[in-house]
Amino acid sequence: MWVLIWAALLLSLTEITTCKRQPQPQSPPPRTASPWTIAFSPAKITGEKGLCAVISCTFNHAENFKPTAAIWFKCPKNGKCDQDEDIIIHSETPSKAQEGYKQRVSLLETDLTKKNCSVIINDIRENDTGEYQFRLLSAYTYLKKVKITVKALTQKPSVLTPPLTEGEPATLICTAPGICSGSPPKITWTWRGTGDNTTIQMREDLTNVTTTHFSTLTFTPSAEHHNMMVTCQVTFQKTYTIEETVTLNVSYVKDPQITEHKMVKEDGTLDLTCSVDSYPPSDITWSKNGTSAPLQNYTENATLTISNVTREHAGEYVCTVHHHNRTMTASTVVTVMYLPVILPGSGCVDQAEVMTCVCVSQGVPLPLIEWPLLELNTENTMSVLGSSVNSTISLPVGNHNNITVECVSRNVVGVVREKLQVTQNKSQEKQEDKEWEDIIAMLSDLKLITAFVIGAALSATICCIFLCLTGKCKRQKKRIPKDSKNPFINLEMVACEDQQTDAGQAVGGEQTPLQLELRGGAENGGTQTSGAAGKFDTREEPNEVDYASINYSLLKKKTPEAEKKTTTAESEYAKIKREKKKEGGKDGGEGSGMMMMGKDEEKENGKPAAETDEDTALYSNVKAIMGGGE
Repeated sequence: MWVLIWAALLLSLTEITTCKRQPQPQSPPPRTASPWTIAFSPAKITGEKGLCAVISCTFNHAENFKPTAAIWFKCPKNGKCDQDEDIIIHSETPSKAQEGYKQRVSLLETDLTKKNCSVIINDIRENDTGEYQFRLLSAYTYLKKVKITVKALTQKPSVLTPPLTEGEPATLICTAPGICSGSPPKITWTWRGTGDNTTIQMREDLTNVTTTHFSTLTFTPSAEHHNMMVTCQVTFQKTYTIEETVTLNVSYVKDPQITEHKMVKEDGTLDLTCSVDSYPPSDITWSKNGTSAPLQNYTENATLTISNVTREHAGEYVCTVHHHNRTMTASTVVTVMYLPVILPGSGCVDQAEVMTCVCVSQGVPLPLIEWPLLELNTENTMSVLGSSVNSTISLPVGNHNNITVECVSRNVVGVVREKLQVTQNKSQEKQEDKEWEDIIAMLSDLKLITAFVIGAALSATICCIFLCLTGKCKRQKKRIPKDSKNPFINLEMVACEDQQTDAGQAVGGEQTPLQLELRGGAENGGTQTSGAAGKFDTREEPNEVDYASINYSLLKKKTPEAEKKTTTAESEYAKIKREKKKEGGKDGGEGSGMMMMGKDEEKENGKPAAETDEDTALYSNVKAIMGGGE
């Protein structure tokens, strides 16, 4: 066993030694990188008909080489690309290019020292599909190729739309696809807009070989332009057409409109709709005049619904629209219709065989009042105040007990009827009879009569006392016996205190026989001062009244002129006063002459003056007695 193990080890060592002695093969020297390289980005290009294709590339060359011209070839199928008939651009000799590519292919950079070999192919056609290869003149043809594939035109123009506001001019810009410097495309605007608008097509050169083409459309937007479609159409080489359509969004707002049923029945449902045409949508608020808080808030169309309408819901409702910085309002007046009501105060009055009836009714719409149970030829007067109607009729009636008056009020809501109460109003004669009956009944009341008499007596007594206390004139009277045959008539000459001066002045003039008679009596009696002729001392207290017996036979007979004057003259009265004789038979100063006349009168009558038991005031017109005051 051990022999086998040692044999195996020896064999392994022998093989290892043999392997180390065998020589190893040598690797080839590393290859140096070529300085002639080219890079494309992207390696595959897709172009669209009518547009352009740009081959973007960069290249490298040997350090000791200076490029002078660039050549691009379009490789034929299954053939080489270095033939002259395949040249599409020759920077040094442009005429060597194929006929179909002249004026269509351009170098983006003509300075080859910048190692830029990019090229643009304008007006791409379907036969431009294939591989393309780049070559530096008199140097090197780069083996790497770029492939172009041509497909149908799918790129659309871009339409720039600024924010549009109604009434503010705006400009739309349509830019053709691609930045090709080939044949300019035709740009056309298509829309349903009316009014003034202008279109201008322009180009903008981005570089020497790249250009952008665009067109502008200027107009003034309006609400009619909102949601209008505008199409920008671009046509290349009169063959390939592409377009772009946009929808205009114009900011605008129109006046709000209210659609409603202005008349609504009581307990019904009120529906008010406020709509406003605007973009973007407006905020709408419903409110009622007289209230501060809004009823409801909405957007665009706002419907205000009120159930179980009452009379308080009648009034003006306002719809307020807020749109951007504008605020507009619209309003409507809602009328609540209700059944007529016959108001208190309606009724009939029967007076002097004429009945007057009044019916007052209130309702919306204004009710119509009828009198169905009365004759048609009655006089009817109508008056209107707000929602109330007043109807008044007058008609003659004979027997009012059998008359029934009914007031009927109707409108579109319904009809109400009410029988009116007839009030009897008695005539004036009946009222007077009633008054006399009341008076007789009052007079027949003994207690009432007694109270009246006592009251009247007390009143008369109080009045007499008051008059006696406040009177200024005192009058006395001398009673003349009925059987006296004295031709003189006793007169009382009364003169109030404020008339004494006038009486004294009258004596100073021409004296009448009456005055002479008075003076004669004074002479017989001694020193005296006549109450009618003398002057009183105003400082003394008033004296008692003197009496004079006057003989009318001594009076002059008045002439007609004097009588005329007498009748027209004012009445003046004199009060003749005297002092009582002092005891012992002596005269008491003023009024002693009158005392003497008193004695004469006593002799004639046979009775002393002191026996006079009653004083009677006698008055005489002084001017008449004195001859008309002459």
